[in-house]
Amino acid sequence: MSLTQKSVWAILHWLAIAAVLVSLGSGLRIAVLEYPWLLRLNALLPQGEMHGLHLIAGWSLTLLLVTYTGLLLLGRQAGLMPHKKPGGFSRFHFNVGWALRLVVLLLLGSGWLLYIEAPWLAAGAAKLLHFICALCAVLVVFLHGSGFLLQSGRRLLRLLFQPLQQARITLLAGALLLCVAGAGAMALLARETNHRLQVATIKDDIFIEIDGRADEAVWSQAKPLTLTTHGGANFDEGATPVTLRALQNGSDMFMHFRWQDATESLEHLPLVKTDNGWQVRQDGFQDFDEKSWYEDKFAVIVSNSCEWDAAGTAHLGPKPLDDKPKHWTGQGYHYREQGLVDLWQWKAVRTNAMKLMDDNYISTPAEARAGDRRYTAGYQQDANESGAYKMNWRWYSAAGIVPKRLPLAAEQLSLYQASAQEGAGIAQEGAAVAPATTPVAADIPWVMPWFDTEPYQQGKDNYPVGTVMPSILYSSNQFEGDRAHVRAYARWQDGYWSLEVFRRLDTGSDKDVALRDGVCLWVAAFDRAQIRHTRHVRPIALEFQ
Repeated sequence: MSLTQKSVWAILHWLAIAAVLVSLGSGLRIAVLEYPWLLRLNALLPQGEMHGLHLIAGWSLTLLLVTYTGLLLLGRQAGLMPHKKPGGFSRFHFNVGWALRLVVLLLLGSGWLLYIEAPWLAAGAAKLLHFICALCAVLVVFLHGSGFLLQSGRRLLRLLFQPLQQARITLLAGALLLCVAGAGAMALLARETNHRLQVATIKDDIFIEIDGRADEAVWSQAKPLTLTTHGGANFDEGATPVTLRALQNGSDMFMHFRWQDATESLEHLPLVKTDNGWQVRQDGFQDFDEKSWYEDKFAVIVSNSCEWDAAGTAHLGPKPLDDKPKHWTGQGYHYREQGLVDLWQWKAVRTNAMKLMDDNYISTPAEARAGDRRYTAGYQQDANESGAYKMNWRWYSAAGIVPKRLPLAAEQLSLYQASAQEGAGIAQEGAAVAPATTPVAADIPWVMPWFDTEPYQQGKDNYPVGTVMPSILYSSNQFEGDRAHVRAYARWQDGYWSLEVFRRLDTGSDKDVALRDGVCLWVAAFDRAQIRHTRHVRPIALEFQ
């Protein structure tokens, strides 16, 4: 083998080794979001902004695969690739080599399918295939490397290191130029392959009622965009398609979001009376990771930046901030290194009756305060002049709680007792309760107005064991101030949520992002889950028509 052949072979291997290590490390960290058992590998996995790093590694592997294939087909005649692999052939190396090729092809193919986020994509199956191939890649790469090392020993190390020391400057410069050109092409590809939501312009005297129906004729002017979001709890295979439409009249924006959800989930951490007093019906809420007894939600990030990792806010890992508290589930925090992004959250129980989305933002990490049960890093709420909902307990404990208030009349709770019968059981002695198997009627209001209740007194707590009570208290009908800038209302029908949204293009608030051409969105759906939402990689860029 000539020096040129050895140098090309060594450079390709070192680039592939780097890309594989980065891809596996970042990919397994991302997979923790859906496979918590991977937290056992915490010490080995990187932390921080992983999605962008994973994309770069995947694109680099794709570029290397194309280069390798081209050299195999054409390079041997030019003397750039050896006709034989170092260490000689054997049945073991032959089989492992082809297994490696197959795994890499499946890994890259499933990764590209997930990247395009097409509405026809079976995202759950593609993601499972991608994950299985990643685990197989760990095994096959180990067998590939260790097999040659055992057979060739120091000779293999010389083949990897010596050519780099002896290679001509022109050869190394060519490899560097290839990497730079590939990185530039990938950056261009990333920018040009953003989802694009066309925003139709309508007259400012057209009335659109925010009622969750989107049945006005003017909506036909809005070109729909449908993409598959994936990785959420409780959805079919963890995925759901989301369809977006948008209109603007020069001063206001109207948006419509529609996503698939087999059940209308309205029971938000209901309280249940047990032999030992009141308890929160939950399945993970004690760890801020409720997966069963929670309302459906939908979230939208709005950002002037279209960078990866949800506008640079998603930082994965148990402790991505060295000087801040450890994340309670080990999944990671939302925050920005600088600046802020807008965050709108619609909640099927807490805000839908207000006809609002909760207007929040994500900015630089806040200071941790002693006594706070939950540190949220950059996730913060806009200012609220008045109006709010409160949880109906004095202090939360998985073993039991004391309600803040009780209904003025016991008959007020009669609507909720059917829910207790539909559930899989009643919590006893601190045990979590399984979710109900039958959807609760949509006309049951899972909130209690503050003035329909009175302060808790033990002498008036004569409710029988098994009594179910809402956990949410409305202190007023709506938010007021900055937190109320996004009007919204949703309806569930035939397995789909339909959410209509209104906001001024520019609210004038320093905690809001003005809606204009080129601004990017990310959307996330929650199916009765507190934090385990669906996600997508490519930003959605607004295109004003």
